[in-house]
Amino acid sequence: MAAKNTRKAAVAEPAAPDTARMPWDWAGALNRQQVAAANEGAGALFRGFEAMRRIQEQAAHAAAERHATAAGKLGQSATPVDLAVLQAEVLREDLASVARYWQDLADATLEMNAEIFNCATQMVDAEDVMAATSARFLHS
Repeated sequence: MAAKNTRKAAVAEPAAPDTARMPWDWAGALNRQQVAAANEGAGALFRGFEAMRRIQEQAAHAAAERHATAAGKLGQSATPVDLAVLQAEVLREDLASVARYWQDLADATLEMNAEIFNCATQMVDAEDVMAATSARFLHS
């Protein structure tokens, strides 16, 4: 309990800011924020690339299975009508797969862009900008 009271007293009485160092402190803080945001953005970008790669891998695997199944059915088909029906079925499944593939890629891209945008919006702290601006005008 006593530790809490000591902490509150320390927080209640902030030290006077060293206006001579504020611009340099702000520049260092801004640099750290930019590097952190860049690293977070790079992480989001690479996670997005991984998600897109998984989507491509799954689509290719499903297409390979679908066409292998169709190839197996070709040996069983005897009539030209059966062949046409099989080709139409494979084409229908391919078109549905392509639509699902592009939708999944678009979703992954939007999610990746949202993460990168979130990193960029956190890059500059408004309070730091205001402090640096006011410190600059104090020295002018």
